Order: sequence, then C-alpha cells, then structure tokens
Amino acid sequence: MRRTAFLLLVLGFGCWLPAATNPIGMALTNGSFRVDHSRVWGTITLFDGSIIETESTLSQLHLRGGVDMRLASDSRATVYQRKLILDYGQLESAPDYEVQANSLHIVATGPNGAARVQVRSPRTVTVAAVRGAVRVTNSGGVLVANVEAGKTMNLEPQDSGSAAPTHVTGCLLSKGGKLIVAEQTANVVLELRGTGLDQELGNRVEINGVAETATSTVAGATQVIRVVGLHRVATGGCAETAKKVGAGVVAASAAKGTIPAAPAGSSGGIGIGTVAVIGGVATAATVGSLGLAGSLPGQGSSSSVSR
Repeated sequence: MRRTAFLLLVLGFGCWLPAATNPIGMALTNGSFRVDHSRVWGTITLFDGSIIETESTLSQLHLRGGVDMRLASDSRATVYQRKLILDYGQLESAPDYEVQANSLHIVATGPNGAARVQVRSPRTVTVAAVRGAVRVTNSGGVLVANVEAGKTMNLEPQDSGSAAPTHVTGCLLSKGGKLIVAEQTANVVLELRGTGLDQELGNRVEINGVAETATSTVAGATQVIRVVGLHRVATGGCAETAKKVGAGVVAASAAKGTIPAAPAGSSGGIGIGTVAVIGGVATAATVGSLGLAGSLPGQGSSSSVSR
C-alpha cells in the first residue's frame, strides 16, 4: 500500500511538472538582454512569469497563439501567456492581449489593433493607439479611457482610487430616456443623475460629481455619476457627438441666473491639456509621436539575430 501511494505521488508530480514548465513562446534580440536576471544573447525560450530586461536594443516577443510584441530598449516586463506587466520603458503590444502598467489594464482592440504603452514614472502611463482603438480600465475594471487610432493620452492613477471625485467635460445628451455626458478627453460615456440637468441638453458642460455603485442601464455608459456641480462651457455644438454615440440633442435655452452662456463663436471643445478624472484615474490628451513613430527606442536597421 505504501509503495502504491508513493507511486501515485510520483506519477502525479510527473504529470504536474511538464504543465508547470511548458514554454509560452520566445524572445529574441540583436544583441544581449537579461531574462530572469541572467544575461542572454540572441534567442531564449519564455515561460509564464519570465522577467525580461532589455539593454541597448529592443526585444521581439513571440508567444503562442500568434501574439507578437516588441519591448523597447531600457525596458523591463514580466510576461505571461495572457498578459504582460510593464514595469518601466515602452512596449508595442498585440491585439486583444492585456498589458498592465501600474494599476491600469490596456488592451488594443480589433484584429489589427496595436498600442504603444510607456511607463515614464511610477505614476504616469502614456498610451497611444497605433492602429484601432485602445481600451484602458482601472484596477476595478471600470473603463477610464478609450483611445482612438492616432491619439495619445497620459494617464495617472490617483491616490484616492475609485473614491476620487469625477471631473469631466463634454456634451450633455439624452439617451434611452436618461441623461448622459459624452466625455471628450477620455472618450467615454457616463450616465448622469441630479437635478436641473435637462436645461443643459445639447450644450457642452463641465461636470463635477461622484460615482455611484449602481450599474448604468444606458447602452455604452460605463458609470453612473451623481452630479454635484455643473458649468456650461459652450452653447450647442453637440450634434455630431450625439450622432456618434446614438443620443439625442434638445435645443437648450439660455439658463437663468446661475450658468452663463458661452460667448458667440466659442468652440467649447476640449483642448490639449484638459484633464478628466474618471474611476480614480486622471487622463489628459497629449501631442506627441509615441503612437506615430516608425521605430521604438533600440530598434536597429536589421531584425536579424546574432548568436
């Protein structure tokens, strides 16, 4: 009986061991880099949890399932079959593959989607959509930014996390019998609750509020926000935005007393540097070449690998 139990234990361990050490892909570089703190030249097999530290050249990552990514020079990441954690540096990710940077979760959507993610400091993450759209969610799974192709955003998780106040600017619209704001910095839709909001339908507004625990029933809306403060940025100008999100615009008359109308000719749009705070993450649109540059830091003229 003891021999039988021992044999079963050995067989069980033998069945477990290969599964725990199955390779998930390979990394290659035109030079040297470190994998699990050991210096490697050329090519190496990757396993779940492999730590890659690039030096003067970038590293190409090829994972099972057709996941191809590029890790720029002077970068460090921990790679798994289903996600990569970027500690610092820059990465060009694959479609539908999750990249975690600080507390943010970043996914390039669509069959040809590609995102560039850069961790510039312990707090700031820059996300660029090279192709297709890129979704960014916080640690709780709340959509905090939807980056369109060719756009770049800086994101910074706040210390107060999901309890942080909400600050957004965008078009106040009606959808499904409820009020929403189509936020134009982070490019998300939020359901609004509060009094006196309907008088601003069709206007561009700046809103301060707090997130509620209730789940929105409005299609496309990611959160319910209780409005505690509202300021009109511009009168009208929301027809195209309403069409884009499938919402309605009601002509708004000038508010009496408390909310001044914008001067004639004011665009009221969201410009570079405008900051939105959604789900405990501050987001600002930025002008830069992160998503448009033809090469990553450390990319040479040749993709061959010397060994």
